[in-house]
Amino acid sequence: MKVLAIKLVDYREWTERLGYDREWLIQKIQNKFMMKIHEIASQYNTFPLQLRFDNFLMIVDGITNTQLMYMINDMRENLPVRIKTCLGYGKTPLEAQWNASVCLNNKEDEFKEYVDEKIAALHFDINFNTEALKYTSVYDSFLEIANIYVDLSRFLYKIGGILQYLGGDNYLGFVSINSVNKVIEKFSDDNKIKVGIGIGQNARIAIKLATTSLEKIRNNREKTWHIEEE
Repeated sequence: MKVLAIKLVDYREWTERLGYDREWLIQKIQNKFMMKIHEIASQYNTFPLQLRFDNFLMIVDGITNTQLMYMINDMRENLPVRIKTCLGYGKTPLEAQWNASVCLNNKEDEFKEYVDEKIAALHFDINFNTEALKYTSVYDSFLEIANIYVDLSRFLYKIGGILQYLGGDNYLGFVSINSVNKVIEKFSDDNKIKVGIGIGQNARIAIKLATTSLEKIRNNREKTWHIEEE
């Protein structure tokens, strides 16, 4: 699989130049440029995993190196600092991001030709979390979401996957198609979490199919998982 790692260069120095009354301004600017990055990424059929705001990842199978260069140039025009990028390849998203990260820290931008593979996206949703807000506090509900995020991250890490919190009680994960059966096995009898699985030629299609799968699960309350493939 192919993962693009992106680093904002001298990001800390940029934030410190904003003065001491800066946290509100940092959040405002971060949200503004991440909104633009999402717009750009969608045009190239990928999706940025924000992670730290000064580092993020993109699953870029199905995208040519020429398209990647155009996308990176578009991003550079909308970020407050310079960026450094590197393309990594691996059998799993976890391995690919690791190789991209090593490259990012040790080399100049590098874009070798790698084989594209199908992408498996996972859209997780917690059962009854929204309803639970009627009986608990907003903060306690968020703590449950945070704890589940840690548990899901650890599980996906073991099978070579990566995870992003989407907001609300939803999470987005990526695994290799060889690990999809492990996900199904894990959540087939889970009464707390449902997972929509989408398999596509690029990240945007895979995510769309994962969300489609999740909606079908919601319509059929007896199922905890569903899979849609391009």
